[in-house]
Amino acid sequence: MPILEWKKADKKLSLANVKELASVFFLLIVSGGLCYKIALNFFPEVETIFLVSRPQFFIKEQATIQLSFLLLPCLFLTFLSTLQRFLGFDIKLTLINAFKSAVVGLIVLLILSIPTNLVIESNLKSQGYTYCSWYTGPSLRAPDVWLKNNDLCLQDGSIIISDIADWFEMHNEKGIEPTLNELEVFIQKTRAEYNR
Repeated sequence: MPILEWKKADKKLSLANVKELASVFFLLIVSGGLCYKIALNFFPEVETIFLVSRPQFFIKEQATIQLSFLLLPCLFLTFLSTLQRFLGFDIKLTLINAFKSAVVGLIVLLILSIPTNLVIESNLKSQGYTYCSWYTGPSLRAPDVWLKNNDLCLQDGSIIISDIADWFEMHNEKGIEPTLNELEVFIQKTRAEYNR
């Protein structure tokens, strides 16, 4: 069964109204941008979670990024359909297949979300990491924070989560794990600046 069909459209895009042109262009930009973002973030996330590159003392993980590749066929077909429309081809079959792949992708994503989280958690725990709820944001979309040293998970830091994440990332890049005293000083100093 063909995924794409390259037959001329009944109605040329040049004859379309401004609203249709704008919606096709918007869909092209959004679907292309989302494909690029998924492809760009997927491999670094896999590398981080499975510690392929180098060990780190601080990890922010999002299992949803791992599963977002399941939506890539839908987004790619949507992107192709908008390109087909610009080139004057019929997009009906492409959009039907995009819709089918979206339904399948979402169902598989929902089914695999819990097992994927369990696999990621067990892998990180087996590597000696502990989950830090104080540095994990309240949103479901917020990345989970894992630390190699559980002593660095301080309740005082829960107010300045993004600052602590940036500070930890800086130390990760240098390959130096901060001490508990350094973290406490950083938290006090940062909270004092916010209170001013």
